[in-house]
Amino acid sequence: MLTGGLKKGTAALAVLIALGASAGAQDLVKFNGVTAQGGPTAQMFPVFMALEKGFYKDEGLDVTLNYSKGSSDAARQLASGNVDWGIFSSAATMQAVQRGFPLKTIMQIYYPDTFDIVVPEDSPVKTMADMKGKTIGVSDLAGGEVPMTRASIVSSKLKEGSDVKLVIAGEGDPTTIRSFKEDRIQAYAGAKRDLLLIPAQGIPTRSITPEVIATFPGDGLSVREETFEKDKELLVKFVRATIKGWAWGMANSDEAFELLKTKYAAASLGDNPVAKPFWELVKTYYTAPASVTKHGTSIPAAWNTYMEYLQLGEGEQKALAGPVDLSKVLTDEIVLKAWEGLDIKSASAK
Repeated sequence: MLTGGLKKGTAALAVLIALGASAGAQDLVKFNGVTAQGGPTAQMFPVFMALEKGFYKDEGLDVTLNYSKGSSDAARQLASGNVDWGIFSSAATMQAVQRGFPLKTIMQIYYPDTFDIVVPEDSPVKTMADMKGKTIGVSDLAGGEVPMTRASIVSSKLKEGSDVKLVIAGEGDPTTIRSFKEDRIQAYAGAKRDLLLIPAQGIPTRSITPEVIATFPGDGLSVREETFEKDKELLVKFVRATIKGWAWGMANSDEAFELLKTKYAAASLGDNPVAKPFWELVKTYYTAPASVTKHGTSIPAAWNTYMEYLQLGEGEQKALAGPVDLSKVLTDEIVLKAWEGLDIKSASAK
């Protein structure tokens, strides 16, 4: 399966991908990062393709990608100084900032949120409001899908606990299927990649995620504020190479997919029957709305909407105690500089 062991993988598992001869690598600036993914996955294809095509090396960078238990863990690793950059959810970014860790999101990585809530296709449940008195399965109560799920519950005028329960029910694996068949859960919330596995195991699904929730922003590339202030030139180099990796992967879809299956994300893709649909899904994450003219720039309105919903509810439902000053969190300065003079056609053809 795509995610078996990924989200629950060993915390901070580090994989250094060679950038060239060791003698040349000694002259490169080390720039270590972490992703919310629990292991190598197609979702990190811009980084992998930038490594494959030598875009980081061209910028004088020696990039290492580390893996975590999820967005909250990745944000903690960045905030504590264990890594130089991190890719994790917008919710985790805002939560970290509210807790006193000044982070700057310098690039939007995914544009749509990568989570969804589904029910079996033949379920009588048509909307989230119909979930009153029912149970939603999640991968983990600390999983990235939980803030979105709680926001969906609140937006439907329901209360977690008294109206809707959340229980752990696998990662789109046989545990999830069994939970549906035994009527332990009536809906499942998780990463869209996990949701692909459910129909493949005999249960066709459809989404009941409220429309406004579907507009929430996906993961961003964040750094500590001190890094942003002191190393802007380095950040521009890193972002420029990452944009090139994105452009090359999108322009050379079949070749990128083959590299992911055989080299960079073989453990999660390999010969899996839903590997190709997952790759097609991943490319939608990296397709910006028509309003975005420079890939990687943020959409503050989407972040603001999410922030407002994260403040709703009571107790654990309330992911944010109050508003966060997004003008101090989001910045397009690095992305815009990275795009200056960037020959994206040449990068795509390399």
